[in-house]
Amino acid sequence: MVNLIPELELIVGKQPPVPDLPLEDAQNRFQLVLVRLLGVFARAEHPLALFLDDLQWLDAATLQLLEHLMTEPDVQHLLLLGAYRDNEVSPSHPLMRRLDAIRKTGAIVHDFVLSPLGLDDVVRLVADSLHCEPDFGQSLAELVHEKTQGNPVFAIQFLTALADEGLLVFDPDAAAWTWKSCAKRRSPCAKRKPNWLTSAG
Repeated sequence: MVNLIPELELIVGKQPPVPDLPLEDAQNRFQLVLVRLLGVFARAEHPLALFLDDLQWLDAATLQLLEHLMTEPDVQHLLLLGAYRDNEVSPSHPLMRRLDAIRKTGAIVHDFVLSPLGLDDVVRLVADSLHCEPDFGQSLAELVHEKTQGNPVFAIQFLTALADEGLLVFDPDAAAWTWKSCAKRRSPCAKRKPNWLTSAG
């Protein structure tokens, strides 16, 4: 485990090298050690939540590990949250087959489909990000919502792109964020799509 997470050595000290094992035995040993490690942090008085993104890209070994963590009786007080892009998986995708197998064991699996953010949500996102009143950020939020179609990741990237291009700037004298006229909806530069948004579809 120290080979995977070198910082652990600062806590547990230098560890002797582990003996080489055949692949399946080495995988079983890794799963056992990982379950024990998670048991240190996941306790009744302090449950552990782990978020795993882009599950559609997991390899077969990681999917097997995920199944082991969700079905192993010794793993307790652990909440696994996973996100995947449903437009990148089909019923025959390895992730979907693995999730079906996990469900068949009786493990609890909940699916939540996340919709794009509505305009009101983007208004709150902009207001929170810029530490301003919602009314003050309304016009910028409308532009962000229009350009990103409510995708929260794209919304954050779009705000970042505006800041990187100097269209969204922090005014230290006013202690507030301002956006230049170029960031307004009708301006030519606001009408073009950023490269990252175009390439993402």
